[in-house]
Amino acid sequence: MVGERLSEKTDGEIEIDAFTDNELGGLNESMENVASGALDIYVNVYGLAAGFYPEAQIFDAPYMYDDDDPYEHMIEVTDPTQSESAEELIEAIAEETGLRSLGTFPQGTRRVSISGDAVYHPDDMEDILLRGVPVPIFEETVVGLGAQVTELDWGEVPQALSTGSVDGQENPYEIMVGAGIQEHTDYVLETNHMHPALAFWINDDLWQEFSDEQQDLFYEAIHEAQPEAVEQLETNIDESRDAFLDEGAEIITKDELEYDAFVSQTREHISNEFPDFVERIEEISGETYE
Repeated sequence: MVGERLSEKTDGEIEIDAFTDNELGGLNESMENVASGALDIYVNVYGLAAGFYPEAQIFDAPYMYDDDDPYEHMIEVTDPTQSESAEELIEAIAEETGLRSLGTFPQGTRRVSISGDAVYHPDDMEDILLRGVPVPIFEETVVGLGAQVTELDWGEVPQALSTGSVDGQENPYEIMVGAGIQEHTDYVLETNHMHPALAFWINDDLWQEFSDEQQDLFYEAIHEAQPEAVEQLETNIDESRDAFLDEGAEIITKDELEYDAFVSQTREHISNEFPDFVERIEEISGETYE
């Protein structure tokens, strides 16, 4: 979507060739390639930059964005052209790593899928083993929710669920359905614990080669594409949610959960594990993080 708009705005002077499904390399490899300049652009969560710059994880902190309108809030407060605090952090990441974010797109809302007994409170998660994304703030979020966490390659998760070697995992609906998780799930808990921001990463040396006018056109293209991306995502969420219901899974909604307990316990755990992140989380989100 961004590439189409840039091509129109620059009369074809700037073209983006888009590739999917790890055609140009895996997650970490792609981040390394953008940092080095071997790859120009990559779109993925901030947490993947944690190995280069730990504070990049701040944008993926759990229960950070507005519950009522998380995608619009996330897009706004992570935009370096609208948020001074986000701009400062993005500049620091770019200076240290060569990775620059021009803005974000919503990945979705992360929920927990489990097999076994129903869960309504963090205390009910004590004996549940969940696969967590191997990024510190993602793994510690699972712990904050009350579960035990284990690392597992994403491709191995469906088999692990089918054999019972793990009890569940956490992801947005559409990612879960893409891997067939609905076939191995008794319950989905709409904990809504994370709204990860997909950063539009670009190699910073390449970015500096563009004129001010061209840089402005990048930002314009991203801003114009964001509403369309949100609309597509919301349609996909509805369809993917239905896929779980069709397989017989029960969805425990936010209103049925002890939601405030999940929020307070997870925020407290993240604050304890990443005390240096809290001030910046509050600056970016505009809320007290407790």
